[in-house]
Amino acid sequence: MFHFANFGLLSVATGSYYSEYWTKLLPTRHDSETEKFSCRPFLPNIFAQHPPSIEHPSIASASQKLGRFLSTHFAAGDIDSLSVAVVSADGWLFEGNYGVVRVPVDESTRSLPPTTSDSMYRTASVSKLFNVLEGHILAERGALSWDDPVEKYIPGFKHNAGSLTSPQDSLPSKKEPITLFQLATHMSGLERDWPPGNVANWPHDFRGAGPPPTNGLPFPQAAALVRSVAENRIISPPFVWPIYSNAGTGLLGLSLLEADRVARNVTEAVSYADLVRRDILDPLGMNGTHSLVSERNKDLIVVPSIGPEVADQDLLDSMNPAAGQFLSLRDLVAVTQTLVDPEHPKSVIRKATMDKWLLPVHSFDEDDWTESGFIWEIIKAPDSNKRLRKVYWKLGAMVGYHAALAIHPWMSYGVVVLLAGHFPDSAALAYSTFEIFQPAIDQALADASETRYAGDWVNEDRNSSVSIAVSGGTLYVDRFIVDDVDILAKFGPSVRVALRWMQNEEFRLDLGLPFYNGKRHLGCYSYWAGLDAWGMRNGAALNAIYFSGAPGSERRLQVPAIDVELARS
Repeated sequence: MFHFANFGLLSVATGSYYSEYWTKLLPTRHDSETEKFSCRPFLPNIFAQHPPSIEHPSIASASQKLGRFLSTHFAAGDIDSLSVAVVSADGWLFEGNYGVVRVPVDESTRSLPPTTSDSMYRTASVSKLFNVLEGHILAERGALSWDDPVEKYIPGFKHNAGSLTSPQDSLPSKKEPITLFQLATHMSGLERDWPPGNVANWPHDFRGAGPPPTNGLPFPQAAALVRSVAENRIISPPFVWPIYSNAGTGLLGLSLLEADRVARNVTEAVSYADLVRRDILDPLGMNGTHSLVSERNKDLIVVPSIGPEVADQDLLDSMNPAAGQFLSLRDLVAVTQTLVDPEHPKSVIRKATMDKWLLPVHSFDEDDWTESGFIWEIIKAPDSNKRLRKVYWKLGAMVGYHAALAIHPWMSYGVVVLLAGHFPDSAALAYSTFEIFQPAIDQALADASETRYAGDWVNEDRNSSVSIAVSGGTLYVDRFIVDDVDILAKFGPSVRVALRWMQNEEFRLDLGLPFYNGKRHLGCYSYWAGLDAWGMRNGAALNAIYFSGAPGSERRLQVPAIDVELARS
């Protein structure tokens, strides 16, 4: 049977299970004009520094529900081995392993070891996450700039900017180099997989299609990959369309090796596997991550019943960055902790770098819920308050192996799915995991916000009072009296006003621009443009407040512009 070794995103599968799931994912449409033009801030991201406890009733209940769901799904028989985790900055919120590392072929092999959190799966395009993370590490060290052209690190590199209708010499885009940033964001215009095969018998069959080695060519050495880029036309000029490109990721990996070599002023570059181990795996204690089967790790390798030969493939330095890594659930939990909390003690990049890493690069005009990012696939999915939240993915698929690492950056938790077998969609299981866990995370965050901020606050003179409530995933101020003056009325609305979290324990009354004829028409622009446009006193914005004191102790609400301190009554 002919198989494509798919290193990237999966096609949406057909069937009632998938139809139901992808339908659920579509954004909830606004029911009214008021909702359409509103811009309610989310609750503060408490969980980055103070993750929820696995003992929280909603978390414990979600874990039990997820365990039952996965056990039932695994019992269908189309998965050989399955490992799933829900991860906070502290580590595991849920851990589940099912099946054995190899499917038994006869009765004599029925005692094969079970899948554990140390079992190792090919993770295909999840490898790309580590390639870009390594690039961020080298950029922080000054070894490279993301705006550097590829030819700075790969001598003789050139791309064919021609099109089917115009030779490359006539196109302005020929003068524009491809940059490292474009490689890392799939904005280079490069084809998905090079060198391409020759589909000689088309339209009668597909032989020769797909990536190496499916197309009949071996995994390319570095020189063959570079030569192929020069010989074959790019699909579109750089920065026009995001084109998913394993070839581009491979070129990025080769560039990182050269950037590191030059920065260290040595003659020979290390291998890609050694570079990633030095800068990421060893600092994070990721002992179960590698790119080749060896005597040391062979008993931990998950071998699928479909395409078992994929486990033994060597993708070489040219393709290891795109798809070559074996990873265990335990190791992916370790790196996910640092992704959901960039200030984690083991984080290998700064928070500022992580913030830039999460910026979207391309929004697809054809829909209103998908974007591409700095190697990320980004979607918007509703939380339990029917509000769309961004989820950042790295999905991977090869014959027999499927993987997903996804994070909710603004709620500081993530999901990891690793599987081997015939079931083709790790994304579907990750979506189900989010669907089960999101209400629990929402409830835990609402409870934490209630504990920290909600209630009635008064000063010693009893002439100042503030009332704060949690509702629908937002903090609201219902009353704000200072020196017997109604502050909300002074600002204009004289109705409940949302609190927008800024940093640490600091908030702004989310006033935005004034209403026009009783309505707002600019959505979040109304708030963005006028959030802090009300003036200052005592070095603080008039609409600023902050909280002091640890949760569980005597908390205080501070109004710095008027130098008023309130305690919870």
